[in-house]
Amino acid sequence: MSYSVSLSMKLDSSNVLCCKDIINLLSKKGWKIQKNNKITFLPLNDDDMFEWTTSEITLCDFIKLVDEKEHLEEIVGVELYWEDTYIGGHLLMFNNSDFLFDLNINTKYIGEKVKIPDYNWYSERIISSLSQEYPIIEYKFEFTY
Repeated sequence: MSYSVSLSMKLDSSNVLCCKDIINLLSKKGWKIQKNNKITFLPLNDDDMFEWTTSEITLCDFIKLVDEKEHLEEIVGVELYWEDTYIGGHLLMFNNSDFLFDLNINTKYIGEKVKIPDYNWYSERIISSLSQEYPIIEYKFEFTY
């Protein structure tokens, strides 16, 4: 049986943001984009096909790619992991203020048998981190069973 957990967010667009600023902030707060010296991301000219690519790209080159994708108004996507765990997901940034966390990697649940997502765990690590720097206009957790 398939489960899907996601968190969509919208930040106040009056703050001038870049996608790389959000990625850098989350990295400072405990989210890692590198796993085994590799980064999983949406490549340039993906055309919304979501062809995730894993590469030993440097962090500097990845940030340049993020800037280029943002300039071309493409969806920026990167896989994130919490600290040294295997809990994470895909961050999809549609512009500098609207994004979605697809919490699809070893999703944290309160109870495994009934599959209740641990929204508090994610809120403390995502919403709290972002709200310290940027006003959050709205956020919404979604769970599809």
